Amino acid sequence: MKDNIYIFFGGESVEHDISIITAMQVLKVYKDLIPVYIGRNGVMHMAENLNDVKIYSNFQKLAKGVKDVSFVNGKPYLAVKRGEKYSKFLPVSFALLCTHGRFGEDGELQGILDSCHIPYSSSNSISCAICMDKIFMKDVLISRKIQTIKSYPLNFKEYLVNKEKVIKDIEREIKYPLILKPARLGSSIGIRVCKTALDLDEAVNFCAKFDDRILVEKYLSNIDEYNCACVHMNKDVAISDVQKVGKTSEVYSFEEKYLKNSVKNEEKIDKNLKKQIKNLTSKVYHVFNCFGVVRVDFIHDKDKDMLYVNELNTIPGSLAFYLFKNMKFKDLVTCLIEEGKERREQFITAYDSEALEVFEKLNLDMIKK
Repeated sequence: MKDNIYIFFGGESVEHDISIITAMQVLKVYKDLIPVYIGRNGVMHMAENLNDVKIYSNFQKLAKGVKDVSFVNGKPYLAVKRGEKYSKFLPVSFALLCTHGRFGEDGELQGILDSCHIPYSSSNSISCAICMDKIFMKDVLISRKIQTIKSYPLNFKEYLVNKEKVIKDIEREIKYPLILKPARLGSSIGIRVCKTALDLDEAVNFCAKFDDRILVEKYLSNIDEYNCACVHMNKDVAISDVQKVGKTSEVYSFEEKYLKNSVKNEEKIDKNLKKQIKNLTSKVYHVFNCFGVVRVDFIHDKDKDMLYVNELNTIPGSLAFYLFKNMKFKDLVTCLIEEGKERREQFITAYDSEALEVFEKLNLDMIKK
């Protein structure tokens, strides 16, 4: 039976456009994949020219032969909509995920794929959900005694009810300057640095436009930031090179990450620090039970010579191929597909018991209403 490998991208995410870019890079080197574009409204589409990046500036006008598709719960198929009905069913043997951010990297899509018995290229729904939520992620890191920057979990609804108390708690526990970020967002979107209570209030209200869970961290000024990736390969893990991030502002912003040239710094990195970063990358990959390719972001406090795990990206932009200097992009994609297929394990999910037989014999009239 021929493999029908689909690549999914786009989605209801602030990283929608970056997801498209990742998919275009993959489709350029892996032409046998079948593209499925998820619109900003969450509707999935197939079309004749989804591999043309120009159509996404005006998808409704420029896409040709658009057909809406949907997953079929319990079965590895995509249903194609014709008129008001889904009448055609396409078998799916594998899903290559290039979906960054909410509803694609946070475990929701992975859960749907699991319910359809479709193997996929990323970590599972539980791992993705925990890694996506920076508050939960930090709880796991702390429980495993892995260094992460001191933080305070802020709930926006609680903040609105008792603003003064929350601000005082933050000022007592962390102290200014602070850095705020939406807890379940990626790509440095929504990040603000705060030096006063007024800054804090403005930053909370700004972050709340993206998420009602907000992470408040101690802001460290004299730092370097590093990236390192890990991928499950040949029943083992392969660790990428370590890359220092170049940034020109207080925080590494979305614009610097994706829209500026030459943000990557190729200067030499201390051997001991590089070894520490690689070891930690492998460690957190296993701690969070990750699969596929994961990029781990680090912060090095140069004043205290302390290395912190900042966050994990379970579906990184461009799938972090630029970090694997000795690996071709197509080989990385092939690895994701082959490892993902092998990982599709069949566990017992239903169990026949005598519960129904016992229940049938009960006198339900005896149950008090």
